[in-house]
Amino acid sequence: MTWAAWRVQRPQLLAAMGAVVLLGLWLAATGLAMGHSQSWKYWTDGDVYVLYALPGLVGLALGVPLVAGEIDRGTNRLAWTQSVTRARWLAVKLAVGSLVTAALVAALAAVLNWWTRAISLAASTDSGGFSGVRIQPSGFDLSGMVIIGYAVFAFALGAALGAIIRRAGWAFAVGVPVFAACRLVIEDWVRPHLVAPATYANLTGAAPQALWNSWVLNSGLLPAGRTSPAPGQAWSAAPPAGYYSCANQAKSNGELARCAVQAHVHYVIQFQPDSHYWPLQGAETASFAILAAALIGVTVTAVRRWTA
Repeated sequence: MTWAAWRVQRPQLLAAMGAVVLLGLWLAATGLAMGHSQSWKYWTDGDVYVLYALPGLVGLALGVPLVAGEIDRGTNRLAWTQSVTRARWLAVKLAVGSLVTAALVAALAAVLNWWTRAISLAASTDSGGFSGVRIQPSGFDLSGMVIIGYAVFAFALGAALGAIIRRAGWAFAVGVPVFAACRLVIEDWVRPHLVAPATYANLTGAAPQALWNSWVLNSGLLPAGRTSPAPGQAWSAAPPAGYYSCANQAKSNGELARCAVQAHVHYVIQFQPDSHYWPLQGAETASFAILAAALIGVTVTAVRRWTA
C-alpha cells in the first residue's frame, strides 16, 4: 500500500524534490557569493520575500492533488472498490505525503538557516550578524524548525480543500490566500503571546544594548508601577498634561527623569528577547501541527462521507 501511494504521488513528489534541490543550489551559490561581493546582497535583499511563500507552496502543491487529483482522474472509485479500506487508503497517502513534505522542507530549512546567516553577516558591520535578528519576524520565518510546521500545515490544508472542493485547481487557488491569512494571524496576533514577553522600564526611554537583539512588541509611557496599559487603555495613550512641555525643556537624562517622576509615569518596553527564540519556535511549530491535525480530521471526515 505504501508503494502504491508513492507511485500515485510520484510525479508531484519528484517535482517538489527537484525544485527543492535547485533552490538549495541557488541558495548555496548566492550565500557563498555574498561573502565576496556586496552586489549579491543588494540583489537578494529585494527577492528574499519570495522565500517566505515557499513552505506554503510546497505543502499545497503536494497536498491538493492527494484527494482532488484522484477525483480529477476518476481513480478514486477504483481505489475504493478494492480490498483496502477507504480509511487505510487515505491514511497511507496522508502519511507518505506528510513525511515527504516534512523531509523536503527540513532539508531546505537547514540550507535556509545557513543562508539567512550569510545575508545578515553581509549586511552587518559587526560579527554578531544574524544572532541579533533571528527573533524578529524577518528572520524568524526563515529559520529554525517552524518552516517545517508551515509546510505540514499547508499540506494538510491542501488535502482538506481538495477533499471538500474536489477540484485541484480551485483548491490550490483557495489554499494560497487561506494559508497566507493563517500565517499573518499567527505572526501578528498569536506569536507575540506564545511565550510571555519580557519588559524593561526606566524613566528616560533609553533602550539598553540588549534590546537591540530583541523583537520589540510595544513601548510607551505608562503610569508608574504598571508594566502594561490599564484596562481600556492603549500603549499610545497620552501621558499626563505637562509631561511633554517639561521633557522638551530637559537638557539631561537627569532632568528628563525628574519630569517622569513629577508626572508619575515611566517608559516601558515590552519585548521578546533572543533567549525566547527556541521556545517561540517550538510553540509556533506545535500550533501549526495542531492545526494540521485538525485539517487531517476534516479530510478524513469528508472522504468517509463520499459515495463511491
